[in-house]
Amino acid sequence: PKLQNAVEDAKALAENLAKVGYSVTLRTNLTEKDMKSALRVFRGMVNPGDEVAIFYAGHGVQLGAANYLLPTDVGGDSEEEVKDEAIPLQKILDDMSEKRAKFTLAMLDACRDNPFKGAGRSIGGNTRGLAPTSAATGQMVVFSAGTGQQALDRLGANDKSRNGLFTRVFLQEMHKPGVSI
Repeated sequence: PKLQNAVEDAKALAENLAKVGYSVTLRTNLTEKDMKSALRVFRGMVNPGDEVAIFYAGHGVQLGAANYLLPTDVGGDSEEEVKDEAIPLQKILDDMSEKRAKFTLAMLDACRDNPFKGAGRSIGGNTRGLAPTSAATGQMVVFSAGTGQQALDRLGANDKSRNGLFTRVFLQEMHKPGVSI
């Protein structure tokens, strides 16, 4: 299903990261080909010693012990199709390690119900959201919800914010002086 706040969340975080000094690349609603291309370009921009922040707002699934970020055109007929077309989170983290980034912060607003539950067999069994990830030294992964929990886009029907709950809180916290990551 279409997410109500993902694009606005990405725009808001990009704007705020730029305000605190990051060079920002913003991409939204990418197909598999475009997402993989954007990640290759991004990887090429990272230099040894860089501090890197990655934000993803969208659908994610856990298949076995691996987390996958879903492009807008991902197929859902089988687990193998999703594995072939989706983006493994671990690959992104491994790329940052290979580029010798000093620090990588991956923020994933993607712990959501499996979008394929209603289409035949449920991908990933009865699991919800994303699996815990093993980040390398110098890496931190922040999820919008705990393992097996659903992320909150809105706080009820009367919530008029253009941003999901994770982004709202994260933006408030990142501007507090003297607060470490």
